[in-house]
Amino acid sequence: MACPFGSTDTVDGKRALVTANKVDLETCDNEPIHLIGAVQPHGALIALDADSLIISYASLNTFDFVGFAPEDILGKPLGFLVGEQNATQLPEQPEETVSPELLNPWFIEFEGRSGQTIKAECLHHRSKGHVILEFLPTKPAPAVVWEDELLRRGIISELIKPDALGELAEASARLIRDVTGFDRVMIYKFAEDKHGEVIAESTNRPDSFLGLHYPASDIPEPARRHFTLNVMRSIPDIKGVGVPIVGLSGEVADAASETPLDLTFSKLRAVAPVHLEYLGNMGVGASMSISLITNNKLWGLVACHHYSPRLVSSSRMRFAELLGVTTSALLQSIENSNKLSKGIAAEKTSFLIEKQVRAGVPLRSLIEEKAEKMIELSEAKGLYLALGRERIQAGLAADSPIDYTALRKLSVDGVATSDCLSSVLDLSETQKTTIVGAALLSLSDDGKDFLVFLRGNYHQTIRWAGKPEKIERIDENGVSRLSPRGSFALWQEEREDKSKPYDDADRDALRILRRALFALNSVERERLALEAQRSAEAEELRLRNTFLDAARASSLGELASAIAHELNQPLSAISNYVSACQQEFKNAGVAIPAQAKLLIDDALSETARAGELIRRVRDFISRGDLNADYIDLNATIKHSIGLALVSRDLPDLEVEFKLDPDLPPIFADPVQMGQVILNLALNSITAMKDATPKILTLDVKLVGEHVQVSVSDTGLGIPMDAQKYVFEPFHASTTKGMGIGLSLCRSIVEAHSGRIWTEPSERGATLVFQLPLRGELDD
Repeated sequence: MACPFGSTDTVDGKRALVTANKVDLETCDNEPIHLIGAVQPHGALIALDADSLIISYASLNTFDFVGFAPEDILGKPLGFLVGEQNATQLPEQPEETVSPELLNPWFIEFEGRSGQTIKAECLHHRSKGHVILEFLPTKPAPAVVWEDELLRRGIISELIKPDALGELAEASARLIRDVTGFDRVMIYKFAEDKHGEVIAESTNRPDSFLGLHYPASDIPEPARRHFTLNVMRSIPDIKGVGVPIVGLSGEVADAASETPLDLTFSKLRAVAPVHLEYLGNMGVGASMSISLITNNKLWGLVACHHYSPRLVSSSRMRFAELLGVTTSALLQSIENSNKLSKGIAAEKTSFLIEKQVRAGVPLRSLIEEKAEKMIELSEAKGLYLALGRERIQAGLAADSPIDYTALRKLSVDGVATSDCLSSVLDLSETQKTTIVGAALLSLSDDGKDFLVFLRGNYHQTIRWAGKPEKIERIDENGVSRLSPRGSFALWQEEREDKSKPYDDADRDALRILRRALFALNSVERERLALEAQRSAEAEELRLRNTFLDAARASSLGELASAIAHELNQPLSAISNYVSACQQEFKNAGVAIPAQAKLLIDDALSETARAGELIRRVRDFISRGDLNADYIDLNATIKHSIGLALVSRDLPDLEVEFKLDPDLPPIFADPVQMGQVILNLALNSITAMKDATPKILTLDVKLVGEHVQVSVSDTGLGIPMDAQKYVFEPFHASTTKGMGIGLSLCRSIVEAHSGRIWTEPSERGATLVFQLPLRGELDD
């Protein structure tokens, strides 16, 4: 990795960054460059206690810039240095500097120790309980660039005119070089992976850096943080020796000190040796940078290089800074316009999808229909949709299924992106060259529904400014350290293992689309769940009605048989009595009048007809065909118990299932079997109304070639004298009912070539029925 800010032997005054004979690869990202404890030699620095305005720190070169040596002013109030009147005019400072500030100098004039007049330009800011004053020499006259109204107007016009990124960058580079006089000014843009590319250049040199790329490691994290916090950074002479800053104790106020001075916002902060080496390797004698910040992020830099020392006047620095800030604002406007354009396209697509989904079109069908439009919107080559159990592909597709769920670990606000899918997912060699990048949109909270946009290979030729490698060197103390790159000769790399990278505009557009699809999928899921619930309720009602119809038919059959039996006796008696009367008249020799004989014959005929009618009605009601098939008896039992629990409100009821998981299918009518279980369960639940505890137990086991089902409860039980009648019609086993439920159970079980009986129980009742695994119905 590159470490352009050099090596030190402490971090926060405590931990060593480099150790003997070892290269510490974390040094660059942990380097406390804000505690370097020195300033560049083209200016001087003093730091005041913010409350008392006592001078607590001073650079060793203060005499050259303010006419007083450090030992003369340390511990003295500010008025001692600049005069009481000037001290009272010190610009007010915010409580703490936390964001970049434009250069806003304080021009003051005061007497030095020897009585000479000191004219100084003072940059001021507040940091960690101190007011820091940085003194620079003033120029005798303002720069011409500030006096030329036409030039100012021309500059503003040139910057505002471009509406494309490239044109704006070119204009900005040219204008800043005109103002500052540097040999080379480059606009340097950071990519998603933080490496940089020179996208515009203005130079008087024969060579060009335009289009060259620089690795992310050339600018480690501490430097990036400081570029974000400081708009301007100037190094007039890379060979200038840093001037130490000392405190009241005389100790250098660097990271090794007990009281280091924070120079985060200092314009004069000294440069770390390795960064100077880095610039020296490039042949640079002076440099200046202007941070380009858009939407509160470091977008890039204006990098200015001179190949000999160059001190830019304060007025030109301020103008260059203004140009940089203006460029940042215009860049932000262009970027936001691009984002807005993509966002509007995403909103339009989302609106069209939402409109049709609200009209009842299934989301799956709509995504399939709009696939080409969404693929174009996301700048992809294909898509993959997982919606419930359905899978849909369009455009670019993998040769075999890919598990995209691992992408979710990269998700931010429901969107996960990767331009190198093989670094996240386990892909085959073929897939690595086909599906290179992807964006996953989560469409449900449980992660089961998602949409993936697929990107193919993005062939890219990258022209690096030298091979992106660092050099390990051994210093005079035998300590290994990482040195900056020594070569910046053109090195070309062919990239074929990544897709086109996703930027913020891409992700924002994808989030807009994802929010709409997520909401619509949630609505559709809720609708489908409601439909499924209604369907289940309708099916349950249908089954219950089927059971009730079967019960009603069987009960009516039993009732018809009973009624037929009871009515056939009096009808037979009537017929016999009428025939006997007729015979008695005949035996007595009494002639029966013709009309009377006719009535007697009619009575006999109607009695016979009534008996036949009863028999036919009984047969019509009681005769029914069984619709038998191989069924899962365990499932039938569970379903019937569910129906029983729905129809009886007994909150403290416990149900124990002792089912045989290895039970083979049995040949039976599922509806009739369900009715048997339902009737037995309802009887048991009713019997346990006032019992404690209330436990319903269902036990299923194999007994030879039969399956045996026991239904037990902890209710009142069946009296001994009633047990032999319990399966007969109209002998109720509970206090309610007509007494045909158990009779119906017996009829169904017997129709399946089985039998049903009661068994003794210490508490409650136990009813058992047994069915053949393969009965006569299966012949």
